[in-house]
Amino acid sequence: MTGLRSEKAIKLIAVVCVAVVAMLLTGCGASISVYDYTENGVRYNEYEVTIDNAVVAEMERTATTDRYGETYTVASYLESLFGEYGYSLVDASKTDVAYTAAFRKAIAGEPELYRVGNAVEFVTETDSGAFVRTYTASAKNPFDGVREKFDALESGQAYTVLDRIKFGVTAHDEYNEPVIVFPSVYTAFPYLDGMSPDGLRLDYSRNGSSRMKSSGAAIELGNKTSKYTFSRYFDGTDNVIVFEYKRPVPYGWYAVAVAVGGIVLAIFAIVVKRKRAEAQTQDSSEPTV
Repeated sequence: MTGLRSEKAIKLIAVVCVAVVAMLLTGCGASISVYDYTENGVRYNEYEVTIDNAVVAEMERTATTDRYGETYTVASYLESLFGEYGYSLVDASKTDVAYTAAFRKAIAGEPELYRVGNAVEFVTETDSGAFVRTYTASAKNPFDGVREKFDALESGQAYTVLDRIKFGVTAHDEYNEPVIVFPSVYTAFPYLDGMSPDGLRLDYSRNGSSRMKSSGAAIELGNKTSKYTFSRYFDGTDNVIVFEYKRPVPYGWYAVAVAVGGIVLAIFAIVVKRKRAEAQTQDSSEPTV
């Protein structure tokens, strides 16, 4: 499947746990699904954040207030965070188990994930046999290096997504007093302060042919398609995404076809020659009247 060389060839359905809100989730009872898809000719990125009710309750129990006296909630914090990058809330719901919110925006360039991590660009190697060619396509996990970038951030740097979460955004009023425009996740929810993000699970998924082998976990979706999920944690360990698939070698099968055809013709010729010989023998053995 040569489509692994291009994001357009195998549709990126992605389910991705992104570092964009990594510190929000702290690895306990939360996940993010990121979908990259095309609808009516428009490409979209959609983030779906799910946090267990128990985690939401603890975050909001310790929540602080903004400069207008409004207490932060998980919902308002997420909406403000994603809104800064052009995402609009398209759905939000709460069940007996968890709170879920989905944010979406139309994009013209690369997905947001690639701006803080790695673009998923496959390098394909081939191993050709007489009849089958094996392709091995590998790419860096999009989260490689993100933890290192996060840890290396220092206050006062440019307000990237990671910097916004770690340090927030501070301005100065007319009296040159600092004013928090957007709080860090620790400031908004002190419950998270001091928690290690190492246990945060990061999942990257994409769809492909169910006939492939992969270093990820596969779930069949039907119509000869499977979802392949690559899991890692928010730590410094690098990971590789690998797909392996096979394709027939045409010239090998052509050679077999020619050889088989030649054998068939040879057998046919032998049979015909034998029949003729038998017929001639039979004619010569008949008595003359």
